[in-house]
Amino acid sequence: MAVFVEGAIALMALLLAWFFHLQLQDMIPQSGAPLLEAIGRGLLATLPMLVLFWWLVHSKLPSLRKLREQVEWLVQEMFPKGDLGQFAMVAALAGVGEELLFRGVVQLKLSDWTTPVIGLALSSLLFGLAHALSKIYFLFAIAVGAFLGWMVLRYNDLVGPMVAHGLYDFLALSYLARSARGGRLPSGGE
Repeated sequence: MAVFVEGAIALMALLLAWFFHLQLQDMIPQSGAPLLEAIGRGLLATLPMLVLFWWLVHSKLPSLRKLREQVEWLVQEMFPKGDLGQFAMVAALAGVGEELLFRGVVQLKLSDWTTPVIGLALSSLLFGLAHALSKIYFLFAIAVGAFLGWMVLRYNDLVGPMVAHGLYDFLALSYLARSARGGRLPSGGE
């Protein structure tokens, strides 16, 4: 189901880009040094998000412990037998689809209609609303959305945010699923 939803988000983003005449392909380096630089930026951009995730997961604050329990339950419900391959597929589709939609279509179009800063703020707010599992997670998603949106403004590139988003989701999903299952994840054959 998660693969279907994330794939549908990517398709919706492409249809909206076509409808609004947005040239998203101009924000995706095709090869060579620009592509490698964008991938490298994405890998580096994952680090601050993982630091924030580590803080959220290891915090002793009751509200953050409750959030962790909610997210672990949700991961367990969505992926009762999920393995690393399934997490990688869902995370890759989320990275591509959600970045195409929120940063590639929503942020760009809102920036056209207003200003780049307002477009960034509104698209980050919408990204937070789409991930509003709780008030804290809503705020966390807004912060992550703003960070990824800033990358798009700074580098005019969607690949870096796609890589950061996908890698973060993969690592967070894997960690939370493993934690919820008592430290064990099934391999692809189980």
